[in-house]
Amino acid sequence: MTEAEWLEASEPGNMLWFMGKALSQRKLRLFACICCRRIWPLMTDPASRQAVEDSERYADALERSELLLRYDKDVASTQSIAKHGVGFGASAACFVSSSQMNWEMALNATRYAIYALCPESSPFATPEAEARADSEEVAQAELLRDIFGNPFRPVAFSPEWRTDTAVSLAKHMYESRDFDAMPILADALQDAGCDSGAVLDHCRGPGPHVRGCWVVDLVLGKE
Repeated sequence: MTEAEWLEASEPGNMLWFMGKALSQRKLRLFACICCRRIWPLMTDPASRQAVEDSERYADALERSELLLRYDKDVASTQSIAKHGVGFGASAACFVSSSQMNWEMALNATRYAIYALCPESSPFATPEAEARADSEEVAQAELLRDIFGNPFRPVAFSPEWRTDTAVSLAKHMYESRDFDAMPILADALQDAGCDSGAVLDHCRGPGPHVRGCWVVDLVLGKE
């Protein structure tokens, strides 16, 4: 994959495959979780929502790995259920909450999230369902770029840019899931001496921004 292809990609599959083992397990898990949160109203089973929340907590080391082991046994069974057109959201949740997260598990979660959103897109698609599925894949690709940035142009982040103001803004956005203050974070970073166009442009850009956003992670010192 070239840099241009990464920046223009409209579905997450090739992007995940390209990054492969270089993907941060925490970021990968958060990406899969946010794809599930996009279908939150369709995940009517409280256990599925709990699985996503548990996985998010595990990503930030707020839960022990043992918590996720109880979900692993459900992955195969929910795959079987999903093949019969039922329980797509539950299947996505189980892939997200697997203790053995990798790019293939994340991709499965994103696909089942799409199936939950557009159940008629699998196994026999209508043009309308295909259009909705394509739109969701575009959104997932945008989320990947927000979380992983541009792997072809890594940013050297100076510790001096982590002022109390910048860290406070980033922490609030991360914990509240409200990223409206991203332009204000750009101002705080610039006041601290940040001269990285990539960082400032991302903060002032249209988004989307979610947990795992590469700039917020850099400010908070998360990997």
